[in-house]
Amino acid sequence: MPTIGKFHSVSQIKSTNASNGRYFFSDQTMKMFACRVHDTLYSGCVFVTSERPPSPYSVTPPRAYTVRIAMEDGGIETYGSYRDYATRAQAHAEAQWLGNALRNGTVAYNPNTYKFETTELLDC
Repeated sequence: MPTIGKFHSVSQIKSTNASNGRYFFSDQTMKMFACRVHDTLYSGCVFVTSERPPSPYSVTPPRAYTVRIAMEDGGIETYGSYRDYATRAQAHAEAQWLGNALRNGTVAYNPNTYKFETTELLDC
């Protein structure tokens, strides 16, 4: 079962990701999704990215934000859905809430659904 990471910085997450053979933060991946990684880290594992992937069929969509969770092995999980938040403020507010919820145990990783869920749902 994946374990949530306990990192000191986003730079440490990037280093762990790369040293474990993962490519989430590679230059090619970042460029493909026009991804920016925000430096604020909540509870040692939650951070925000913003993306504006190119669209071959229409005008490039506006930049949107995603809340991410760093796992102990450097793997990156998405909380909710990709590009869930329209504003930076919304994403950071959710990331801060999630970091606190993971720390106090009201949200946990469910290995059956591969998602982060409230512990009330996991008790059922």
